[in-house]
Amino acid sequence: MELELLRWVQSFASPALDVFFQVVTMLGEQWIVVLALAAVYWLADKQIGEELAFTLLLSGLSNNILKGVFRLERPIGQEGIRSLRQHTATGYSFPSGHSQNAATLYFFPARRWGGWWYAAAAGVSLLVGLSRLYLGVHYPKDVAAGIGLGIAMAWIGPALWRRFDPIRLLGGSALLCLPLCLLLGQRDLYKAFGLLLGFWAGIAFERRFVRFSCQAPRWKKAVRLLVGLAALGVLQFGMKAVLPQAMWCDALRYALLVFAGFGAYPLLFSKAGF
Repeated sequence: MELELLRWVQSFASPALDVFFQVVTMLGEQWIVVLALAAVYWLADKQIGEELAFTLLLSGLSNNILKGVFRLERPIGQEGIRSLRQHTATGYSFPSGHSQNAATLYFFPARRWGGWWYAAAAGVSLLVGLSRLYLGVHYPKDVAAGIGLGIAMAWIGPALWRRFDPIRLLGGSALLCLPLCLLLGQRDLYKAFGLLLGFWAGIAFERRFVRFSCQAPRWKKAVRLLVGLAALGVLQFGMKAVLPQAMWCDALRYALLVFAGFGAYPLLFSKAGF
């Protein structure tokens, strides 16, 4: 049944739609999330940036835990299914990480601002989900579950962040996730665990030693954003080239990357007057 639906979606394939949906699917990918977090945390509102980061982390952890529990295979390689952009289809199929990322990211501001933001968030989330079907890397149930979980996380994450002490909340989350990493043994879960550790360390470091302000002239904010994104890119690819291809090295790489974004880099731009 689901394969038939995928084949029907792909029956509309064309070169123009190939390009369109490969662009749309990027709205749920890593660098869009990084750009959104950098813009909010470094430039707009540090507290909201922390809340958004935790919400996205919680969403990513729940997604990868469920993938490790259900271990459902993707439709890649099934008869009559054409799969594009396969390098973004890592790990198991259920639920869809792109769909969940998109729903969490875009419903987060909708929850705060309401109105037309809900329509925009729903539209983007559905398009990202449809892109995963068109590209032949997920089943419909994966997309539906991803969108539903993402919307839920857009409410659950902020509620937890405001209810508990953030440092203790992150520490407790890390203690809960460590045995799951060892038990499930999923590479993407190790990466998510590394993100959690890096965020925990970065927030603790920033609150104790930095306490930067988002207030700055526009040109300084532009420099802060461009230099920071470039530095994170260099750090990401540099560590990937140097560190061994092991799951714990993936966790370390992502932990250092997030610590740099939330702790070390704010210290540097504060010292440099930006």
